[in-house]
Amino acid sequence: MKTRRPAPPRRRKHEQYDYNVFINCPFDDKYKPLFHAMVFTIHHAGFIARCALEASTQNYRFPRILDIIGECRYGIHDVSRSVSGQEPRNNMPLELGVFIGCQYFGKSYDLEKEYLVLDTKAHEYKKYLTDLGGEDPSAHGDTVEGIISSVRDWLSMRIPTNEEPLPGADYMGTLYQIFLDQKEDFCDRYRLRFEKLTFPEYVKVMTDFLEERHRDMDLVEESYKQIIEQPEEAELDE
Repeated sequence: MKTRRPAPPRRRKHEQYDYNVFINCPFDDKYKPLFHAMVFTIHHAGFIARCALEASTQNYRFPRILDIIGECRYGIHDVSRSVSGQEPRNNMPLELGVFIGCQYFGKSYDLEKEYLVLDTKAHEYKKYLTDLGGEDPSAHGDTVEGIISSVRDWLSMRIPTNEEPLPGADYMGTLYQIFLDQKEDFCDRYRLRFEKLTFPEYVKVMTDFLEERHRDMDLVEESYKQIIEQPEEAELDE
């Protein structure tokens, strides 16, 4: 017996497909510092962060996630919270599976999809995601520095060959710390509070900072110089 089902909607390649990065991670308060650092690194590298927080309502979140995955060439999937105590959190593995499925069963251009698997410790995910045994995840150690380094290093291999190499993770970390120190000033422009920002508002505030600091890099260069000179000064003191 044949079943009748409507044809799937026709999907065209998103105009920013080659720069869109789908983020699949926890959105709780504990993970938020890592999430903010990840979004910052993605945009500083010249890519565009996309995630489920773009959805306006809980009821329509998963269909929206499917749309976003279809619009992204790249995906970053942090499975470090997939098992939390005795309560598994399966949405991260689910969205990773959807991303991989879209890569193989989507449009012809979806074959270009690439993804990074993140975890707290290397290969920790094998305890609960046995089908990914051949993957080589990047361990971030639940630190902002680890997130910036992992995401930066992965994206550095995916920038166009005619563009300049990305700054190192230490430099990006310095710039991110300056942003955190000045975030309230940028929030004040829109009468916003940093701790209450929605995802689109965070992106707006953060990109404002990046655009202005790229025009005036003296503060960043000086801060970075102080950081890289600290170990040398410590050795001299000894």
